[in-house]
Amino acid sequence: MRERNIFIYIGIVIYIIMSGIDRFVYHIPNMIYIPIAILGIALILIGFFKDKKDK
Repeated sequence: MRERNIFIYIGIVIYIIMSGIDRFVYHIPNMIYIPIAILGIALILIGFFKDKKDK
């Protein structure tokens, strides 16, 4: 099995947890949700680009 970059896993976990909390537990204000969601997406993209560069 191929090893994935840790940034991808952290980004996915951040995004899934934020979406789950916002949808099912408590509505997170946009001023908090948007920057953390962008951070999660940025970590995923950094992980993909770093993974491609390592090949």
